[in-house]
Amino acid sequence: MSDGMRTVRFVLVRPRDPNNIGAAARAMANFGFGELVVVDPYPPTWREAKSAVGAGAVMAAARCLSLDEALSGAELVLGACGGGRKFRRPVVELPALGDYLAARLGAGRLVVLFGSEKTGLTGAQLGRCHALLRIPTSPRTPSMNLGHAVAVAAYELVRPRRAAVLEPPLPPAPTEQLEVLVAQFLRAFAALGYGRGLPRPTMERRVRETLQRLGPRRKDAGLLLALLRRVNAGKSG
Repeated sequence: MSDGMRTVRFVLVRPRDPNNIGAAARAMANFGFGELVVVDPYPPTWREAKSAVGAGAVMAAARCLSLDEALSGAELVLGACGGGRKFRRPVVELPALGDYLAARLGAGRLVVLFGSEKTGLTGAQLGRCHALLRIPTSPRTPSMNLGHAVAVAAYELVRPRRAAVLEPPLPPAPTEQLEVLVAQFLRAFAALGYGRGLPRPTMERRVRETLQRLGPRRKDAGLLLALLRRVNAGKSG
């Protein structure tokens, strides 16, 4: 999300502890984000955060706005929530965030809301969100530190989505090799007395259909042929 990093706004609603604000700013700086907004913070002065090590630029650029102002210009608004709450709104699990944004977010700004450390986001604040971002936590300890919550969300926003590495497909067994396989199977079945009483054309059809259905690769067919030839050589000897 290299482009998205420039259009993501982290919004802390009514944060209580300046140190948590600083920790959130530091987490944002760790992952390359710079737009921090604080809505209605508790005293003391929120800019006195002492835990924003290495995030001085984020704190210097941070703004204190109303919620309406914080959401201004947003194409998509997500409200962060813990794993222990239930809501009547669409919920995006944190590991699925990248795929969700790829399908829903264009070139506009993403706003991620984080609620107060004590109460989280209120119903009215959640009502301003298009969907909720659920951070999976243990039901025994569902509440998460504000700075930590910002950190895991920021990480998920920049985590590379790697396409599955697919090995080049092995070449399929050619028709001639399959026909040799059919003949070797029929020879082994006859030596073992398997399918006795069935007409040879019927057995041949069944074996051929089975091999076609399985679609063995050339290498697989070669292994089967080696085994069957060894079996048939032993039977004939």
